[in-house]
Amino acid sequence: MSSNNTENKKIGTVLCEFDKVITLKQKLLQEKQKQKKGLMERILSGPDRAWKTVKLGTVMKERNEIGYNGLELLAITSANGVVRRREVNITDNSSEDKSKYKRILQGDIGYNTMRMWQGVSGLSQYEGIVSPAYTVLKSTQKVDSEFMSYLFKLPQVINLFHRYSQGLVKDTLNLKYKNFKGINVTIPKKLEKQKQIANILRTADKEIYWLKKELETLKQQKKGLMQILLTGIVRVKCD
Repeated sequence: MSSNNTENKKIGTVLCEFDKVITLKQKLLQEKQKQKKGLMERILSGPDRAWKTVKLGTVMKERNEIGYNGLELLAITSANGVVRRREVNITDNSSEDKSKYKRILQGDIGYNTMRMWQGVSGLSQYEGIVSPAYTVLKSTQKVDSEFMSYLFKLPQVINLFHRYSQGLVKDTLNLKYKNFKGINVTIPKKLEKQKQIANILRTADKEIYWLKKELETLKQQKKGLMQILLTGIVRVKCD
């Protein structure tokens, strides 16, 4: 067998090993995501005697504060919730005049008024401003905002958001606060129970986050390895 053929086989073997590890990580990630979905269904669906039904308007108030155009611009995405605008690869259609943009604080929940029926919302880790196209919610002392942010991702609650959204067709559906506040949801009576549930789900999220990071690192490593091996920058030593 020629030296080149032996070298190519070794390159193929190395890349195949990367593929195996990547596939295993992908399966593990999918399993963790499935487990989290089931966990949410079990611990957020209620109700029992320790849960109560409330109108969202009694536990979440609208924050409609403008004139903070010096604050950092944030965005609300379907996958990652509230993020720094500069960190996402989307077209910036924002106006230079940010005077009408809404202030959002750490611990607030922001949602896309036109896409809340699809569950586009998130808990903010930052203070900043968001487009007037978003609705900003602040929790009362009756609820834990992190718990509520998870509740808002539950399929049956998203279905409620869909039912209460107004518009002739899906492209024009919107859920303004005046309709949002009339929705009934079931939550634990005790604030401490809400925080416990949020902590469990946050832990699951962290596992998923780090698995995604590991998977992305493996993919980048494989890509870099392919470049240096297949271009001959580094040659595999043949026996």
